[in-house]
Order: sequence, then C-alpha cells, then structure tokens
Amino acid sequence: MIDLSNIDELKQACSGALENALTDSEYVQWGKNLREFLADVRTADLKTRASKEFQQRIWDNNPVSSPGQGFISVDVAIADPEFRNWLAERSMEDLPDAPERRKAALDSLYGELEEKVCQYTSRTPRLKIYRVLAGLFPLDFTTVANIELTKRVHAAMFGERGGAGPSCHANILRQLDEVRGPAPAEDEIDAIVDRMRLPWLLYQHCVAPSNEERTVSPSVLPGEERLEPLPAARRRKGLTGVSGGRQALLSILEFCRDGVTREALVSHMKTVNPRLKESSIGTQINVIASELNCLRVDGSRIVLTDRGHAFLESDDPEVLMDWLVTRVLGVDHAFVILRDETRCSPQEFVQRIQKVNPGWTSTWGPQLIIKELRAFDMLELDDSNLFVLSDVGNEWAQRIHWQPEALEPRGNRSDELIAVPVEPEPVAVNLPAFSHMHDEILKRGHFPERVIRRLHAGLWANERRHFAVLTGLSGSGKTLLARAYGEAVAGENGGNGRQLCTVPVQPGWYDPSALLGYVNPLQGDSYVRTPILEFLIGATDAPDRPFTVVLDEMNLSRPEQYLAPILSAMETGEALTLHSEGDMFDGVPAQIRYPSNLAIIGTVNMDETTHGISDKVLDRAFTIEFWDVDLEAYPRWGKRGLSGEQENEVCLLLADLMVSLRPARLHFGWRVVDDVLDYTHNVMADEGAPSLPTVLDDVVYAKVLPKLRGEDSTRFREALGKAAEVLKRHGLGISARKVEELSDDLESTGSARFWR
Repeated sequence: MIDLSNIDELKQACSGALENALTDSEYVQWGKNLREFLADVRTADLKTRASKEFQQRIWDNNPVSSPGQGFISVDVAIADPEFRNWLAERSMEDLPDAPERRKAALDSLYGELEEKVCQYTSRTPRLKIYRVLAGLFPLDFTTVANIELTKRVHAAMFGERGGAGPSCHANILRQLDEVRGPAPAEDEIDAIVDRMRLPWLLYQHCVAPSNEERTVSPSVLPGEERLEPLPAARRRKGLTGVSGGRQALLSILEFCRDGVTREALVSHMKTVNPRLKESSIGTQINVIASELNCLRVDGSRIVLTDRGHAFLESDDPEVLMDWLVTRVLGVDHAFVILRDETRCSPQEFVQRIQKVNPGWTSTWGPQLIIKELRAFDMLELDDSNLFVLSDVGNEWAQRIHWQPEALEPRGNRSDELIAVPVEPEPVAVNLPAFSHMHDEILKRGHFPERVIRRLHAGLWANERRHFAVLTGLSGSGKTLLARAYGEAVAGENGGNGRQLCTVPVQPGWYDPSALLGYVNPLQGDSYVRTPILEFLIGATDAPDRPFTVVLDEMNLSRPEQYLAPILSAMETGEALTLHSEGDMFDGVPAQIRYPSNLAIIGTVNMDETTHGISDKVLDRAFTIEFWDVDLEAYPRWGKRGLSGEQENEVCLLLADLMVSLRPARLHFGWRVVDDVLDYTHNVMADEGAPSLPTVLDDVVYAKVLPKLRGEDSTRFREALGKAAEVLKRHGLGISARKVEELSDDLESTGSARFWR
C-alpha cells in the first residue's frame, strides 16, 4: 500500500503512474484533446466566452473529464444571455495571487455558479460545474471532476477529506508542486495538462477501492467508469431501510463522524428512538453498514466509510446508488423493469420483484425495496397511480448495462451447501495401535509411556466426551505432547495436518463466538467463520477418523464461558447451534452434529495471568499433571557442542536447583533447560568468553530466578535457603545474592518476589 502522505512515496507514485500512462493511446489522445480545448479557452475574448457555442462547449463537450453521471441538462441556463454574460465576465476576472485568498475566491465563485445554475434546473449539476471551472481556471483544478473522488485523493495525501471542492483541488495541486517542482506558467499548456491529470492517475493507482469493494470498473479517463455488478448469489438479500428514514440515517452518521464504539452507538440510537429493541438496533447498524455501505469497523470503533462521509456532507442519495444497484438484490431489477416498460402498477411491480428471490415468501422484501427507492427519490407515482422512474432514477437505469440476475430456486442451486445432519450416527472411530502412537510421539519429545497411555485412555474412555486437561509446570512439554498426540492419533502422515487444529486461547474470550464464529453485525449477509468451526464441520464429514483440537493456554480466558455450547453438546449429544438465520446462512448450517470423533486437549498454566478451572469443565475432562521433570531423560544432551565437562557442570547445577526448588513447586521445565544450554553454548563459543560459572550465573539469573515468588511458608523459606546454597556452591555469586535478598524480604514482609 503506497502512502501518499509520505513525500518520498508520493514522488515514487507520481513517477510510476506517469510512466505507465504515457504508453496508453487513450491517455495520449485525451492529452491532445485537453491541450486543444485549454488553448482555445485561454485565447477566447469576452464576446466569445459569452456566446452560446462557447458555453455549450465548456458545459457539455468539455474534455477535462467524460460526462459520466453528468446527465443533468443546463440547456435552459445556456440559452439565457444574462447567465452567459455573467459567467463570461466572471471568468475574465483576475484571481488573487496569495494561495489562501485564491482558494477562497474560487470557493466563492463555485458557490455563486451553483446558485445561478440551480435557478434553471431542479438538480445541482456538480460534475459539470467542476468541469467548467477546470476549463476556465486550469491552474487551480484537477481533472478529477467527481468531488467525492477528489476528497478521497485529498484524504490519502493529508489524512482528511478536505473542505469545499475547489479547496481540495488547490491543496492537492500544491502538494504535487512540492514533489515535482513549481506550478507551470499560464502559457505552458503541456505542463498544465500533465499537472491536471496527475491526480486522476494517483486515484487510479493508489486510492481507488480494491476489487472487492469497488462498484465501477477502472478507466483511463475520468467519468468513463462502468458499474460492476456482483452476481445475484453474492448480493445482500434485500433492502431493509433505516427506521426514521433519511433524517435518522443522517443523524446516525453525524454521531459516527469521528468514530464511536459500538456501545456508544447503541446507546445513542436508544436515546433517539426509545422504541427500538436491542436486536432491532443491531439490525439497523447492520443495514447502514452492509446495505448502504456507510459504516465500517476500524479496530474497536465504528467509523464512516467514504460513502458515509459523502452522504453526510451532501444529503444526496445518489452517492448511495452505485452500491445499491450493484450490491443489493432486486434494486437493479426495479430500475430495469421501469426503464424497459416505462410504468408499472404497484401490485405487478411488487410481484415482478418478488420473483427475483425464491426466499421471499411474502411481499415484504419487495415492498421495502420500493419504499426505500421512493425515499431516495428514484421512483414516483404518476397521475394514474403507476410507478415510474424519476429523472435521476432514469439516469441510473440507463447505466445498468447488464441483464439483472435472479436467484435460482433452492432445489436447483448447484452451489448450495448441504447442512450437516444433526442426528447422531454410531460410527466407530478408527484409532491406531497404542504402540504405533507411542513410537510416533517419542520421535517428537521424551514422555513417559505411562503419561501417554493415561492421556490416550482418558480421552477415549467415554463414547462421546473426549476431553483432557494437561496442567502443571510451565515449559514441561504439555503443548508438545498434545500436538504430538494429535498427529500420532491421526494415523499415517498425521492426517496430512487436516485432523489437528491448534488454537492459542486469547484473553477476553467471553463467549463462544471466538470458536464457533458469528453473524457479522456490520455485514449481515455474511458469517464470520473461524478455523475451529471449519475443523468441526470437517470432523462431522469424516466420523470414522479422529480429529484433535489443542486449546493452548486454555485458561487465559474462562473455558466455561467460551466452551459453553461445546461442553453441553459433548455431554448431551445435542447439536451445536451456530445461528438462527434459516437452515443455511452464508454457507454455514444452522446446526451441526457434535462430532463424536473429536478429541479436545487443553493446556493449563496456573499463575496470576490465568483463571482457575471450574467444576463444569473438570467434570467433563480427564486431568493430567506435569510436575516432575527427569533431567537424565532430557533428549538433547550432547547436541549443543559443549564439552563433556561443561555439559556435566550445567547438568549438576540444574539438577541441584531442581531438588531445592521442587518442594515449593518453583522448579522448571524443558524450555528452561533448552534456554540455559543454548545460551551457554552461544557465549562459550565466542573467543575470550568468560568463565563457565559467570555464564551460568547470568543465564540462571535471567531464566530461573524471575519465577521465584510466594508468601511466607516453611516450604518457600527452605526452598530459597537451599537454592542460595546451591548457587554459592556452583560459584553463581550474583544469583546467590539475589536469592538471599528474597529471603530477607520474606523475613521482613512475609512475601517475596523477583519483581519488586
């Protein structure tokens, strides 16, 4: 992603965009047409500028940009000599040289021109106004005549959307002059043309929405973009609308202008409309986000999209129409029906739209689409009480260049996912021989056969409840064993990795959505899937094969909360309910059978950062403790390149520390042994390395002592005293003094901890 607010990246973006454009024949031809046009305008005198022919050219045949949505006719204004004379005289007036005064003058001129033109037309021809001003004042305008796109470029460069349109253009051009050199003189037409077009190239290459978000196709010239419709199957299934209409929508967008939390927005909407229930408020937020594309989630906050900003600034429903026509099912049908047949009775209109979606078993969905399009001034009833397109609605209908699609009946849809049956199926799970599993696990680490056998037997003792909790010493290999078991029980090649899923549990998991997914509250036609949901569905598809989920550090959050439906289902055999949006929603069934071939292994560490394990969890789990570490069985002795004498000294030190700290459960696991050996080898391998005791003093201080903490007790006092003796005996003076300080703290305050 190119950062246009960074001068260096902006410079690179300009060079790259220009290099690509200069090889495009359309871009080259556009430049020739624009040079000729600007040269003619520059040399035109007052009489010429006041002529009907000249004004026809600058309003309707202006190559600054293609007409695009500029359908609004200004013929009545052009036909009025008074209007033409006014515009000709104003175009000949000198602008101030000072940048800020010049911007203010252009903003004022834009306002005057808009006011004048709107005396002759009921709608504001904004795009045409910008094209005219760009032709008359090419040093002050870009070719991005669409003000919404201009604001997007401005936001990319400056972090904010900018104010009035002329000011946006001036700011963008001034920044480009900082990068590319001073602005050209008034008679340097070629340089002016290149400067005017550069912001359009930057929009295309750096600012335009991604393929998934864009509603129009890219084009070489501004204004020539074509709408890009989504297939019917991928569209939002209908148009719900916002309770309270357009004013309520504007009020909500204003509240979200600077970003708000979801909780704050819900509270605001309750205040605005106390009759709305919590569920209805959620639906309204979803409508504004996914149906209208005016809100989006940014981290923990809800913010306006570019379209939301544009609608809030303009109160013009047209800024929403490209999204509705290309992303919402049935909207393009409504436009095309009236475009092709001119008018339609309300009853027939509803029936025709209803055929678009076999899921609309009532007329409610089509009626809402019609209601919203009327609220957005796209449809109206004529004197015969027949629906017709408004002028602006007809303009949008003319832009629909495709044949609108309808959804196929459910029985004919080849892409329809089949819901997983929820009835239990007594299928035997094929488990490998224990001897084979034991050998495979030992390839990954050293674990006593008795521990492996206890884990295997405990997991599969119950016909459906296959749940184990591994607790104990940090770094003792709990996660390694859980993963090694999952690979071994999967059989040949570990099931190619498809039968093992490791989930690092995160703090703050308060409900099952972290595991089972949820209906996206801001894009209500989609379901947020999780790896474990996909894994569960995969397990139900292969009931004869064992699938293993490893919940690493499972008590960083409360398992009884985020595992609640899984704990219930493994006990009762009932289905797991995923949503209440019908049999199938976004490819996710409403329910899935709890897979009896699923094994869950959770690892647990107990410290101040974790939660205790509730009886609800322990009642369903087979628990194995890991407290004893056999240093002699450590599998990586002799692998580091240390001499036999050096490694023997490390082993003796660690063994003595184990003996001294074990009674207070302050000893350490394989991870610490690994770190001590790695550190020692790396330091001792250097030329001029310190003595071995010095090296061990440093690494023990860093890796073993920080975990020494506790309240006054006989075991803790004895552990600290024996540890200090061990450290002194092995020549670790700094570490010994630290442990003695801890003993003093324990004596004087009743508690001791490394961190104080």
